Amino acid sequence: MVRAQVLSLVLVVAITAGAASYARADQTSVTERDRVSAATLKRTHTILPTWPESAAGVEGWVLLWFTLLPDGTVTDVEIKEAHPAGIFDTSAVEALRQWTFEPVEHDGKKIAQRAEIRMKYAQPK
Repeated sequence: MVRAQVLSLVLVVAITAGAASYARADQTSVTERDRVSAATLKRTHTILPTWPESAAGVEGWVLLWFTLLPDGTVTDVEIKEAHPAGIFDTSAVEALRQWTFEPVEHDGKKIAQRAEIRMKYAQPK
């Protein structure tokens, strides 16, 4: 795989519609209705995804759902949609798993938060 910096990958984090809601502080798991846009979270470490060699000349996007843990790390990454399917999926998941965020707090306690992000893969114009 070729590093994103070499191909000048443009990674756009799309802001998804919907109000941010927090998981209850006493919950140990997070439900899908509690999902927020990753744009509402503050990233502290980001790794750019690699551009798959098999995707030369192809552009697309991947919609991912994930859980932000109370320590700021990412887990439970799921691919919800992708276009074209199967091209950028692995790259997006591998990158997102390495990201960290400021933990979400509710009532003074750090909590797990379900979130979503759309990663767009586009060549610079």
